[in-house]
Amino acid sequence: MKTLKFANTSNESKLLSKQMKTGKLRRVCRGVYTNDLVSPIERIVLTHWMDVVIHVVPGGILSFQTALTLKPIPFQQSHIVFLTSTYHKKIFLPGLIIQVIRADNKRYTEQVLPQLARSSPARFLLENLTTVNAVYQNIKTIGVAGVENYLAKELQLRGEKNINTLRNTAKKIAEVLHFQSAYRKLNDIVSALLLSHPDKNFLKSTYAISVAKKEVCDQTRITLFQSFILYLKKCHFKKRPYHYHKTSFKNIAFFESYFSNFIEGTEFLIDEAEEIVFQGKEIDRRHADSHDVLSHFILSNDYFDMTVTPKSPTEFLQLLQQRHRYLMQGRPEKLPGQFKQKQNKAGNTYFVLPEMVIGTLMQAFSLYKTLQPGMEKALLMHLIVSEVHPFADGNGRMARLMMNAELTQAGLCKIIIPSVQRDNYLNGLRLVSRDHEFRTYTKVMDQCQAYIESVPWMHYAEAREKLEHDAANQPSDDGLPIFNRVLRKLSLSDI
Repeated sequence: MKTLKFANTSNESKLLSKQMKTGKLRRVCRGVYTNDLVSPIERIVLTHWMDVVIHVVPGGILSFQTALTLKPIPFQQSHIVFLTSTYHKKIFLPGLIIQVIRADNKRYTEQVLPQLARSSPARFLLENLTTVNAVYQNIKTIGVAGVENYLAKELQLRGEKNINTLRNTAKKIAEVLHFQSAYRKLNDIVSALLLSHPDKNFLKSTYAISVAKKEVCDQTRITLFQSFILYLKKCHFKKRPYHYHKTSFKNIAFFESYFSNFIEGTEFLIDEAEEIVFQGKEIDRRHADSHDVLSHFILSNDYFDMTVTPKSPTEFLQLLQQRHRYLMQGRPEKLPGQFKQKQNKAGNTYFVLPEMVIGTLMQAFSLYKTLQPGMEKALLMHLIVSEVHPFADGNGRMARLMMNAELTQAGLCKIIIPSVQRDNYLNGLRLVSRDHEFRTYTKVMDQCQAYIESVPWMHYAEAREKLEHDAANQPSDDGLPIFNRVLRKLSLSDI
């Protein structure tokens, strides 16, 4: 077993030094050896950093950002941790810098390991609100925004009583350890968080502002959207323009509605869907299903509405609710236009909690606004609606409607997911949710847009004939080999 060995006495030091000379051990640093003869010393130090600091700085406590994160922080081609002890010193080890700060290392601490303590939560919050040298900003401390996020999360998870207790404890610590300036900042943050209408110019963190306004958000989803934006910036999407014509737009809208409903299990033959949309018939007493297809078509075929995209967070919420109200009007039990009241899920994937819907959508909108109109914005919009799942039903259709509004507004070809691509599309979404793997989702969307661009939409009969010839309306198991041969002839984006 590969372990560290520590020399705590002169005899132990002699024994370990002897074993090192015979090749049984390697020296990590003064008084520390390892029987791992292969791994880089830097990796060994980082893997066992807590054991190392216990030996190198006996009696030291983890403090500042290290007390909060309990891990080394990347710093100047190395990593750094901060400890408080009875002296001031900077210790350089392979792969790790130990910055020892002289201060009280006995009071207001809590154990991390039997021989290692850290500053207590109230104390490390004060430490992280102290002013630091510019070189240590966001290294030694998490700063004001970081403390806001920490306290907002505590408020969200454990309630007002907990952060009031933290504040009261911090006040006592500040008087004893001379953190009065940091305490004033902490007190202001807690006060702002507990107000229902905080000063928007005081709190720095958008997450803290959302919590304070009781617009709580799902931070995991926000992180997911941020990661997706970084991925999108690496992609090079082909521009596939669409020039509006009433006839082609209507034909596209029909199949957009047909396939979008098919994905959600509202299955009709194409002939039946034609009767619903073009003749106003209700199929086999399936009133709600028939209405779903018709409502979706009417929305998709409204060119003016399909060029409307949100300009503000409030407009984003209103647009979602307005379109959902119309889309789901045939299913009053699904609360058309109202955000969900119960958490929903798909398989093992749980979507955003009802109380977090508004806050998550509003924070996601701020990310959406950073992108240029076009494919990137459309795919992010689709992912936001899909991941939040803001309504009791109709979320997949809403995600695709909102996406295609982005594309229409940008003068680009819509994305329609034909039945043959259903499994790939849903698998792509699952990979995003569970593994933060974006390539499959993005690739499927690009393939579908490229295919839709290739269809002769000006002539309905020709469009339908091509879709059927290419097996676009077939289940994946039956039609994918044929459809993939068609895709190989198309010009796809570099993803």
